[in-house]
Amino acid sequence: MWCLRMQAFFGLVLRALAILLFWGCIGGVVNVFSAKGIPWVYIPPKQAELSGVKVPLVDEKAAREMFDDPSTVFLDTRTAADFAKASVKGAFSLPRKEMEDRFARIQPLLTEENRIVLFCYGPECEDAERVAEFLIPMGYRNLVIMTSGFPAWKAAGYPVESSSGG
Repeated sequence: MWCLRMQAFFGLVLRALAILLFWGCIGGVVNVFSAKGIPWVYIPPKQAELSGVKVPLVDEKAAREMFDDPSTVFLDTRTAADFAKASVKGAFSLPRKEMEDRFARIQPLLTEENRIVLFCYGPECEDAERVAEFLIPMGYRNLVIMTSGFPAWKAAGYPVESSSGG
């Protein structure tokens, strides 16, 4: 009796695997010949088009290469509380939810020629993109978004400072 149940179970498993293999192959073939197939490996985009402007998307390593350039300004779009805990050394705080109110304080520190590196919490955060869309109509076009965010910058051991002393 036990042996018959095991045979039935393995027969069911084999049929399920055969169905899975069959439809997996069909899906793979359709994907290969599809005009807009799903990529086998995710490759993050190199730029985003925001308000008609192409904005490069970079990781923390590329942003670090820009760090020592005196014409580069880093804007932290995270909350003011998180900025106070720690941020990229020399960065200015322009939180997304307070950007209209705080921009008047930041504006004298920026020129339209500055390269502005915006960042927030990481790849899932859209605050940097929203702040970039806020800056574009004011003439700021030399924008870069560090998509990896501040956590990656800090984890890489790049220059960090705290404005709260903590």
